[in-house]
Amino acid sequence: MLSCLAGNEQCRGETMPKAIYEGIYREIRSRIINGTYAFQEMLPTEAELTAEFGCTRNTVRRALGMLADGMFVQPIHGKGVRVIWLKGETDMLGALEEVESFGEFAKRNNAVASTDVKSFEHLVCTEQLSRHLGFKVGEELIRVVRVRSLNGSARQVDHGYCLESIAKGLTPEIAAKSIYDYLEHKRGVKVMASRRTVSVELANDEDCSYLDLGKYNCVAVMESQSYTSDGILFEVTHARTHPEIFHYRVNSKR
Repeated sequence: MLSCLAGNEQCRGETMPKAIYEGIYREIRSRIINGTYAFQEMLPTEAELTAEFGCTRNTVRRALGMLADGMFVQPIHGKGVRVIWLKGETDMLGALEEVESFGEFAKRNNAVASTDVKSFEHLVCTEQLSRHLGFKVGEELIRVVRVRSLNGSARQVDHGYCLESIAKGLTPEIAAKSIYDYLEHKRGVKVMASRRTVSVELANDEDCSYLDLGKYNCVAVMESQSYTSDGILFEVTHARTHPEIFHYRVNSKR
């Protein structure tokens, strides 16, 4: 059971650390995705959730608000909160509006992730790269090419460019695990937002070499520009993904 530091007075105050309500959000979301809370079922009451997580109602409400924003639940006045997330036919679920690492994506989908670093180099941003990526001319970058696998099958090739001043100390060994985990927990970087563009392209020679495309002749391509909490562009990634696992959700509200 996830606990909001039960017994700690910090959990009783009006201002809750973001990590606490985000932790509750992730736990409830996980239960919805794995079927613990089924489609159209009502969630436990606020009082029950407050007792379980050892926090104030305000903290639980913030977590429920995040779930509602993500279209996982729908609050119903006077009745409670109903689950509205319905698992689709595809095996993998991603969300374009969330900043999520490949490892986090795999874990949430109960898959085993592995990464093979094909290239790791330090370079200086040229005018051509600046026009394409958005970094300033002369900035030092780290370029990483990785093949990402799920349950032993190569499913994604990504070309990433990281701002070296932000990712200082990054190594191929770290890149094979998680760049985001390194930045957030070792470098103290807060990853805040990402702008993404999605398209479909014919598979190139590299795609065919790294990915077992089988009957497919195309890949899903997602370009991401990621920013720190200070608004600094720190990473640009060009990810080319096998069509069988590319299934991303975008929520819309009227």
